[in-house]
Amino acid sequence: MASIVPVFVPHAGCPCRCVFCNQRAIAGQAERMTPEWAKEILREALSVLPQGSRPQAAFYGGSFTAIPVEEQEALLAVTDRYQAEGLLSSVRLSTRPDAISPDCLTRLKAHGVTVIELGAQSMEEDVLRQAKRGHTAADTVRAAEQIQQAGISLILQTMAGLPGDTRETVRRTAERVAALHPDGVRIYPVAVLPDTELYNLWQAGSYHPLEVETAAVWCADMLEVFAREQIPVIRVGLNPTEELGSTVAAGAYHPAMGELAYSELWYRKLKQQLATGGDTTIFVPARELSRAIGHKRRNLLRLREEFPERSITIKPIQHRREP
Repeated sequence: MASIVPVFVPHAGCPCRCVFCNQRAIAGQAERMTPEWAKEILREALSVLPQGSRPQAAFYGGSFTAIPVEEQEALLAVTDRYQAEGLLSSVRLSTRPDAISPDCLTRLKAHGVTVIELGAQSMEEDVLRQAKRGHTAADTVRAAEQIQQAGISLILQTMAGLPGDTRETVRRTAERVAALHPDGVRIYPVAVLPDTELYNLWQAGSYHPLEVETAAVWCADMLEVFAREQIPVIRVGLNPTEELGSTVAAGAYHPAMGELAYSELWYRKLKQQLATGGDTTIFVPARELSRAIGHKRRNLLRLREEFPERSITIKPIQHRREP
């Protein structure tokens, strides 16, 4: 898989301010992106990457296709040059469902855009309304179909723990997203950031954010759906940075959020295996051993507590003795 060089356009093109959104805090960038700055970011990244690596440029953090077209074209002219020189492989970008059209997609393909990450966030109308997303679930379905028909890879971004969300609505969102057959998904449990409406709602006591442990359970529900439908999950949780860690005020932020969610998934698998009379010495792939045992051995301790009559151990497969 090609390396990705992110170029952040925080809040650019966004027609409304979602209650949860503070892209400047997430990206660690307050200034507006310019073509000159984008050129410098790409030049610096290419100077440290292995020669011939041909990374992919990624416009993240805003609604790229909702930016005025002349500004889009100015930024894409930068990536056009690097692609023409054989230094970039292609471009990906993130945007919102109501900012996609066939004409827009034709134009983007001409600039080497091969992946679009679409911020679906939820497929529940009431949740979208409370989050002030400004689009509907039907917009997501329409945009997803148009992107796929254009031959562009589709990544759908989802969230868990928005106002109005329940464990059931989050799982329904996963089911409805899976039905669109994206090439991949991202799962972001909600973290409360300063300078957002959600922060004010939390301070007023009218929004109750997910605890990390609850978020891991809800995200594991989503992982079950995507695993069943063989849809790759690119990421669970915000990309951790020191700055972000000191900025998050409340909610489901953890630097290893993905590991916690996958660990919850392993707990369910192991519990089912033991409940059906499976061997008390459980072998798992070596690369999954830490997830299976759980953070601070939590899964192993829970299983031993729930099956006190059994001596449970979890070992990597390559340690299995030949019969």
